[in-house]
Amino acid sequence: MSSNPRQKEGVLLCISGPSGVGKGSSITRLKELDPDLWVSVSMTTRAPRAGEQEGLSYFFCSQDEFRKKIDEGEILEHDEFCGQFYGTPKGPILEKIREGRDVALDITVAGSLAIMRQIPAAVSVFLLPPDMTTLRDRLQGRATENQEQLLKRLEKARAEIRLAPRFHYVLVNKDLSKTAATLAAIMAAERCRSDREKLRIDQLLEEGDRFLDDLRR
Repeated sequence: MSSNPRQKEGVLLCISGPSGVGKGSSITRLKELDPDLWVSVSMTTRAPRAGEQEGLSYFFCSQDEFRKKIDEGEILEHDEFCGQFYGTPKGPILEKIREGRDVALDITVAGSLAIMRQIPAAVSVFLLPPDMTTLRDRLQGRATENQEQLLKRLEKARAEIRLAPRFHYVLVNKDLSKTAATLAAIMAAERCRSDREKLRIDQLLEEGDRFLDDLRR
């Protein structure tokens, strides 16, 4: 993807899991451990709410503009909710990766699977709750849904958990600090993959050729 063959690309980390599992909190804690991590910002067609800032909370655009970006392949994945579109813009993510920055996405299960199809190098992590009782308690603690809505959330969670084996890593989010530390370890391991270190290997081989030539003279 990189236009500069001498630039090592960053890691794209997609973090998914059922609603209430703690995706956003985990990424916030991960960024505390790695301040240089860039967290992707979604795009939406809904109007900004009080306190939301362009480029920080969301990228805001019209529905016509959103549809145009879909047609042009500029949206990696998208969904529709209450008549409004939400999606992941491709440009900023690829730009950061090309700069060598690591990128994290708080994204739906379907969204991660879509990105994995488009960007094979993407690394996916599925967060699991310790148990369904804990997930229920976390959802109830948000106090944003009635009993019927809560049941639908739990039913959807069970359906999404069936897809966990399709992800590269599965991590139980029992302790937020341990979860963030494990995510940081995953990122560190991914940076050391042989295919990601090809640039460094090639550079050492070139240096070795020059070094041996000098010794032979």
